This record gives sequence, structure tokens and C-alpha cells, in this order.
Amino acid sequence: MDKKVIVVGGASGVGAACVRSLAAAGASVVSLDRSEEAGREVARQAGQRFRLCDVTDRDQVFTAVDGAAADMGGLDALVHVAGILVQGPAEEATDQDWARAMDINGRGPMLTNQAALPHLKKGERSSITNFASSAALTAYPNGAVYAASKGAVTAWTRTIAVEWAQFGIRANVVHPSAATSMVEQHLSKMNDEEKASYSEMMRQKVPLGGKFGDPDRDIAPVITFLVGDGARFMTGQNVAVNGGYYI
Repeated sequence: MDKKVIVVGGASGVGAACVRSLAAAGASVVSLDRSEEAGREVARQAGQRFRLCDVTDRDQVFTAVDGAAADMGGLDALVHVAGILVQGPAEEATDQDWARAMDINGRGPMLTNQAALPHLKKGERSSITNFASSAALTAYPNGAVYAASKGAVTAWTRTIAVEWAQFGIRANVVHPSAATSMVEQHLSKMNDEEKASYSEMMRQKVPLGGKFGDPDRDIAPVITFLVGDGARFMTGQNVAVNGGYYI
């Protein structure tokens, strides 16, 4: 794959898996993340570059994206994975919860997409892949704020797919269910009874295997496909990668 790609949120989880998958496919990758030590190590292991970036800081985002494009001698694709999970009953949501979720999950992709646009305009068959969540497509009890923020990036992505098509830029939004790396964090806080209940719930809700996806085997390969020319006629699409969690 002869592509020059920025992965935003490449220090861990699905973002790190995307760095590895794209690098293995032959792409040149610059990973952006606010977690410098982990981000540099993931990039080093994949033989790629890293730049420090906080997606809520406009100046830092534009500097990092411009620098990454300069590092690679251009830019063909941006993959924005970075985001946070905010949970709790809707009636208990605070202004701070809402502002933080919208700042990182909604405004973050807006900033990175805007920063990448001048560089993507110069290429051919350029693309943007933003991450949302299955929570943006179906009811997500105890996660209304999170779902709203992911709904925002979904609407944003589908709109720029239309507006920026004139520049030959594709834009798609990926809706994974939780990846195994996130699930493991939650399971570590559960007792045996809670783990058993959770496993049974997953068996019933995810038709394909009864569990959430593995970042490296199930999710990142889809991103590599979307970045590649095999997806050259796909734009404005909600791409669900969730084992049938939402059908």
C-alpha cells in the first residue's frame, strides 16, 4: 500500500492496532497521541513515526498534522480514532461531562479533519476515516452523553463526505462496538458473579462469537481496507464493525 497516513490516537487499543495494520500493509504512518511514551513505543515497534498531539488544542493539532505531512512528503489519508468513554444515567449528566465528551469526541475530529484538508486536497484518492461507535446508531442506556458525542462525529463525517467530494476526498465513519482492550479494563473491576453475567449478556447480544472484536484481527484490517484504493468508491458510509451487535 503506497499511502501516507496519519493515525490520531495511535498510542493504544484500536489506534495502535491501526498503526500496526497500516504499516504491515506498506503504508507510511505518523501516529499522533497525547500519551507520548506509549505512542513512541507503538510507532517504534511498527517502524513508523510519532508526534505529540492533544486533539482539543487547535494550534497543536494543526502543527502536528502539518509536521506529519512534512515528515512523509505528503498525506493521503487521516484516520481519527482518539476518543473517550463517558458513562452514567442521563439525568445525572453534568455540564462538565457534556463539554468534555463533545470537546474530545466531537470537536477533536473536526480539528484534525480541517488540519488535514489542505494536504489531502493535493493528493489523489485521499480519504478520511473517523471513529464513532455503535452507540451512535442505537440506544445506549447509561451512555447518553457519549452517544450524543458519537452522533456528532457521525453527522460531521457524512456531511464532509458531500462537501469535500469535489476535492476527490472520501470520508467514512466506523462504528465499532467496544474492543477487547476496553472490555478487559471493565472486567478487571468486576467480581466473578458480575463477570459471569457479563459473559452471558455478550453471548446473547453479539451473534458472531458472543464477544467484542479484537483490535488487531477484527477492526484494524477494516480501516486498512477503507484507506486503500479498494474502497475508492465508498464515501459517507456508516461502517459497522461489531459482530452483529447492532443489526
